[in-house]
Amino acid sequence: MDKINMKQFRFTQPDGGVEKSTDKKYLDLANRLLEVWDESGLLSEVQDDLRKVVALGLTGYFQDVMCDTGLWRSFTDECLRRYGRRVPFHADSEDYILYELNRDDIEFLLWYLLAFNSMQFRFLYPLDSRIISLAGKLFEVMESAYDTMEAPEGYAELFDVENHNPEDAEKLYELSRWLYWKSWLLLPPMQLTFAQIYPQMMEIQESAPSPQAAAEQIEKLQQQVMSSIPTGPLALYLREWLSLILDGKLPREKAKRYVAPGMDLRDPDNPKEHPWYTAFMAANAGRPIAYFATYAEMNRFLIEGLGWAEGEEHLDMMKEHSDFVLMVTPHAGLMVAKNIARCIADPDNPLYDRNHARNFAFNLISQRAVCPGDMLRYISANDWLPDVAFPEYPLPAGSEETPGFEDRNRAALDNLDFLARAYLQEYYRGD
Repeated sequence: MDKINMKQFRFTQPDGGVEKSTDKKYLDLANRLLEVWDESGLLSEVQDDLRKVVALGLTGYFQDVMCDTGLWRSFTDECLRRYGRRVPFHADSEDYILYELNRDDIEFLLWYLLAFNSMQFRFLYPLDSRIISLAGKLFEVMESAYDTMEAPEGYAELFDVENHNPEDAEKLYELSRWLYWKSWLLLPPMQLTFAQIYPQMMEIQESAPSPQAAAEQIEKLQQQVMSSIPTGPLALYLREWLSLILDGKLPREKAKRYVAPGMDLRDPDNPKEHPWYTAFMAANAGRPIAYFATYAEMNRFLIEGLGWAEGEEHLDMMKEHSDFVLMVTPHAGLMVAKNIARCIADPDNPLYDRNHARNFAFNLISQRAVCPGDMLRYISANDWLPDVAFPEYPLPAGSEETPGFEDRNRAALDNLDFLARAYLQEYYRGD
């Protein structure tokens, strides 16, 4: 396999294209990770280009920890606040050293960098024995270099800014661009979103009157994306990541009241209800969610329950599907999802099918647009996805037996909100 070259390494760095005195050492570390991976024979099906991405990502983590610039710190601190553990899929232990090199970090990042940089490994079980074994070998390489490696020259300078200081506006923008479009932690989940905006960028390139005009229009598009679409493993907006990294806390915003189990969904600050909400609740015994096995049943409810026009086939693009879920909120109105009702263990859902859910419930938290964000949060808050589990992953001949359902189920259940954020991004946040 070809080694990572200096140009590829420099592309990932936060301080431009000028080579620094320490770059060679960190490039050597990245290539040593590749060598150890190859020698281990583990996850041998991973293509060379993806291996390089993973090695560069792990090296980026190593640089961040060496400087304590705050990117990894912000992630683990926010995970602790949200989930009671610093690293997803790993319980906190006395062996975990805050803001330093840790084996749990490498295990998580190896999975994360594989899953979110490749569709082939997107749904790989995070505690797969091959990941754990390979992470151990890669950790040993990094640990042996940790006490002797000098901090990367210039790496921390980009983070030496004040979030709300006008004099730092230019440096803050440089940091923002690197975090969003190049950083080892925030970029991977952005891949699917980037695939959606890439055609717009190509259209600008072809239609703009000059290269300069194209560059300006693409820059404007990128700024719009950076300000409006969340990213990273927690699906946070860029302003939120910056606040965590630079200020150690999320920016203050009005708390969302929605979807605590059993709570009144009405907002006292916006008392006017959507007319479909009022009609839905009246027609559905006061419940904001309903299930229908067939299109005909759903269409009849829309006509008789919500007062839609008689004799018409409403939402006719859904006719070829089944297992519908309808849900209302007071102000957003009606949400519709198809092919998921059998996955939802609502006691009032007659369609729930445990065997079906064991195979397909994971789609709700990992496939974009399968389940609307508000609906998924409501279902999750009520613990109606007890069967969600990482799918079985085909192993090469001679490998250890695939993890059992109970292990894959527990990993998904214990990390459900994190997984929905990482996989679904703006489709889960929705704000």
